This record gives sequence, structure tokens and C-alpha cells, in this order.
Amino acid sequence: MAALVFAACGGGDEDSTTDARGDEPAASDDAEQSDDAETPSIDVDADVDELVEDAEELLDAMVDDHGGVGVITIGAETWEFTLLPDHILASCDADFFGGFFAILTSNDDIMETGDTLALTLPGGDFTDPPQVTLNIQTAGEAEWIADETWYERYPDLPPGIGVTNFSIDGNTASGTATFFEEESWFQSRAGDASLLQIEEGTFQITCG
Repeated sequence: MAALVFAACGGGDEDSTTDARGDEPAASDDAEQSDDAETPSIDVDADVDELVEDAEELLDAMVDDHGGVGVITIGAETWEFTLLPDHILASCDADFFGGFFAILTSNDDIMETGDTLALTLPGGDFTDPPQVTLNIQTAGEAEWIADETWYERYPDLPPGIGVTNFSIDGNTASGTATFFEEESWFQSRAGDASLLQIEEGTFQITCG
């Protein structure tokens, strides 16, 4: 590269910058090696794989530290939970007689206000209907329910309430559900049916 710059400046002996045919000489092997050294190769696939592995290790560490982690989205809002083993209600069992049972809380002190996520998914000898309940206490009281057994008490609930799809893969349960907000239901029954809040949602819980 230095020879090319020198020629462009017009200095020096012509023989030092051209060969017998008037062509510029090819770059030396040393110059090529120098260029290669200045531009290290990047293995994009390897870098992505490394990031994925780091993320998986972080999730595994969270599960190991807390005994379980959970994420639930209802409408435009998302809540994250960890299993807090010091809470008297906390539980996460990925093989509950073949099904999946979890109660995750946002606070490890039962005497303090906290949110609670409860999940029941059937499987094996555990045949209870699938249901997800999110009880929000820390950001305005609300209870979002996806539980088809409510139709036994309130058959006039709009159709479709409940867990619409789920899977259990090892120690992870995930799926989709249609939720209604409990208080809005009672308000709608008392007068204005438009007060009823219904939202689509997703959930994923991993037990340690």
C-alpha cells in the first residue's frame, strides 16, 4: 500500500513504481498479511450462539436462585415473577402428578402486599381444568382470571374465557388464554355490561 501512495504523489524513480510493461507491481505478501492483520475476521454465527448461551445461562441461574421464574402478558401489560421460597404460598411443580402447578409471588413476606400468579395445567393423573389467575395488588387491585370453571357459577359469562392453548415441556409451561377482570364482571352484572374487561394473554413459567 505504501508503494501505491508514493506513486500517486508522483515522487521517486519510475522503476521503483512500475515494471517493464509500465504496470504497477502487485502488492507483496507482507503487505497482504499486514492488511489482513488490520481487519480481524468476525464469526457472526459464533457470536450469536455465544449470546444465546449467555442468556440461557442467566435464565438457568435465575431459576436455580429462585426456584422458578414466570412471565405473563395480558393485553398491553407484562408482569415478571420469581418463585420466592420464603413465601408460605409459593410453589412450582413441573410434574404435579403429571400436570403442572405453580404459585408465584412478587413479595416473599405474606404480611406485605404483593402480586400473585397461580397456574394449573392438567396432565397424567392430575385432571383439574387448566386455569391461570393473576392477582394484582401492587398497582391497583385487579384479578385477571382465565378459568372455565367460572361458567358453572356464572353461565352468562361471555364464551371463550379460559386457557385456550398450553404445552408442558420439561420444567416449562407456556400457553395462551382469554382473561376477564373479576371486579369488572360484577360491575357489569350490576348494570352496565360495557364495563366488563376481557383481554387476550400469554404465559410462561419455568420451575427449578
